[in-house]
Amino acid sequence: MRRTVFLQRWWPLAALLVAVHAPRLAAAERLTADAGIDWRYYDVVCDNPVIYQANQSAQSATDTQRETYYQYFRLRTRPWGRLTLDERYDLYARLGHEFRVYDNNKQSYRFPDELFVDSLYAEFRGLLDDRLSLRVGRQDMRYGAGRMIRDGTPGDITRSYFFDAVKGQIRVDEASTLDLVGIWQRPEDPWTLGNERIDLTRYALREGGNDLTERALVAYYSNRAQKDLPFDLYYIYKDESRWQAGSGTRIPERRYHTVGARVMPRLTEHWSAEAEVAGQLGTIGGSATVRERDIQAWLAYGGATYRRNAWRWKPYVTTAVLVMSGDDERFDDPNARGTDTGWNPIFARSIWSSDLLSAGYACYRVSNWVYPHAEAGVTPVDGHTFNLQAGPNYAYTSDNANGDTYRGFLVIGRYLFEVLRDPKTWRGPVHGAFKAEMLRTGDYYGAAETAYYLRFEIYFNL
Repeated sequence: MRRTVFLQRWWPLAALLVAVHAPRLAAAERLTADAGIDWRYYDVVCDNPVIYQANQSAQSATDTQRETYYQYFRLRTRPWGRLTLDERYDLYARLGHEFRVYDNNKQSYRFPDELFVDSLYAEFRGLLDDRLSLRVGRQDMRYGAGRMIRDGTPGDITRSYFFDAVKGQIRVDEASTLDLVGIWQRPEDPWTLGNERIDLTRYALREGGNDLTERALVAYYSNRAQKDLPFDLYYIYKDESRWQAGSGTRIPERRYHTVGARVMPRLTEHWSAEAEVAGQLGTIGGSATVRERDIQAWLAYGGATYRRNAWRWKPYVTTAVLVMSGDDERFDDPNARGTDTGWNPIFARSIWSSDLLSAGYACYRVSNWVYPHAEAGVTPVDGHTFNLQAGPNYAYTSDNANGDTYRGFLVIGRYLFEVLRDPKTWRGPVHGAFKAEMLRTGDYYGAAETAYYLRFEIYFNL
């Protein structure tokens, strides 16, 4: 049934576009095909990760780690293919498969886990006198710095990021574009061979319950007319359906509007900056005990970077602060009252820079966060980059029984490297990364111990 609904929603539009342009397609001079496969290998070690701080009681608020230690490796395989007609029309498909093997954790998958459709879309370029391009179907999307729209499937972590969407890009002029997007995300994906019950939203699912469905309309304007002052403006409307948690609790629906702006000025030859602000207004549906409530939330980011690209190691230093508004009641509490002031992360739920901190939020739903930090990096050899980021973390609003907002001091180190720079038999370089995190936990987590995270990854495309 769900597959039928999906086809009814998206593919008639693609079929109509093909029919409208059939004469031009028939006269096309060139049809090309391409295909390939990529692999990504992860090896992860984690010790004492923090968990979400429930605010119901002091006992639950201090049960933060449970002496958790785990190690696992994972391998993702993605074969893909593309048909291109007249260099203007594409049909693209990519399958995905990933399995994990845990060394000392019960969260192991059976092998193979599942084969899923990671991407499947039709793309039409050069429409309306080369003013419009259209992409219809399952696709990856990311806008700006990824603080609003980055990951449509946070429930499977980094296995996939796809959105089921229709995206049109209008070329306003030579230096500006306007993207108009419609998104419809389901909590499970029936387009799989394997376990269809994997929760793609990371919200708890319950048999027979009201699973969370996410719908959104996006307008994203990018202007690059002034090289030293590029900026983005955006509007996002999102509808999150009511859903039923694993405990049986019925969670009301949310409908909210997000309006924001992002500017990236180049101040001098060596100094640049970035600023982003966004506000949210909306409503939360009523429950058996509470009437409909309002949403009023906001996000702000500001940072400055000093960079010397002419120097041998190309050093840079960035100082920045990111703030997301918070609320003293749980987002999934149907009995919460008053205006909800906690930031709604739209389609950017997990913390993109830290795996440790992401686990500290219910459903990876990042909100209520203050993060002043600094980052420094160097590139001693082309293809090899080191950077280090560090800073204290706070809750914007005290929201648990510990009565403290200091989450802890976070340190993140990365080493990005290339194994083969210009291989003749590979598509692009074979590259990898080491990542290490340490969170010296604060009183927000009670008597928690220092948390550690290590990851090695390598990626190649044939």
